[in-house]
Parts: sequence; C-alpha cells; structure tokens
Amino acid sequence: MENIEEFKKNYQQRIENLAKSKTEWINDFVESQKPKKPVKTVGEMYKEIKKEERLTQ
Repeated sequence: MENIEEFKKNYQQRIENLAKSKTEWINDFVESQKPKKPVKTVGEMYKEIKKEERLTQ
C-alpha cells in the first residue's frame, strides 16, 4: 500500500514538472513569434550618424 502512495506522489510530481516545462516552452515559442524590430546594418547606422552630423553643423 505504501508503494502505491509513493508511486502516486512521484507520478503527480512528474506530471507537474512536465506541465511546467510545457508552459515554459509555449511561452518561449509565443515570445519568439512576436514581430521584432528590423536589425540595422553597419552601413545604415553609418548613414544615420553622418546625416545627424550634417544636421548639427
């Protein structure tokens, strides 16, 4: 009888851990699907800096 109770407890713990990891995975996946700001190239950043320098002169 004690073995059955221990088995139930361990099984319940494994289910809870699996549910937590699934939830984390789903949250990470949803976060990764959100639109991201476009990455600027070095050339684009250089052009912006030069444009700002011209405006301040």
